[in-house]
Amino acid sequence: MTLPTQYEFIRIPEEDRLRIEEEHTRLATFLRDLRNTCSEFESRQDCHDCGSEKTSSCQGRLASFQFDLLDMVAQHYENEENIMRNNLATPDDDRIFRSHQAEHARILDNIRKKLIRESSAINRQGNTAAAIRLLYEGMVTIFEAHENEFYFVLPKSANIQKDA
Repeated sequence: MTLPTQYEFIRIPEEDRLRIEEEHTRLATFLRDLRNTCSEFESRQDCHDCGSEKTSSCQGRLASFQFDLLDMVAQHYENEENIMRNNLATPDDDRIFRSHQAEHARILDNIRKKLIRESSAINRQGNTAAAIRLLYEGMVTIFEAHENEFYFVLPKSANIQKDA
């Protein structure tokens, strides 16, 4: 695997890396469940073909997903930062950690102030399907960008070097 030069690493033990990966899997499952909440997700349609019972169910599930998502991401970031903090070995590691920590704060703020507010506003306008798509697609975009910028999770035994 060729890594872009901006990637830097904090070496962490395998068990901690696996813990982070388990949390990533839970987040992915959570997002898949959000996506599957809406029967019109793929069609890009609105809620007009759904009955009032289905629409009410989706509205309630969206509110629950919004609350749970923020809590789940905040807890994951706290766990990830604790693991990183406990494995700092050099001043460069501390710099990488501080940068990563600042990005976590920015992401949480973006989720709270942008994605949740915007999806709530769309939901209040009666288009829960669009609100679910906005929240799902926004989260996927955020997580992909974060992964691309901060690919740091490696076991201490990994022998991967960043490109010169």
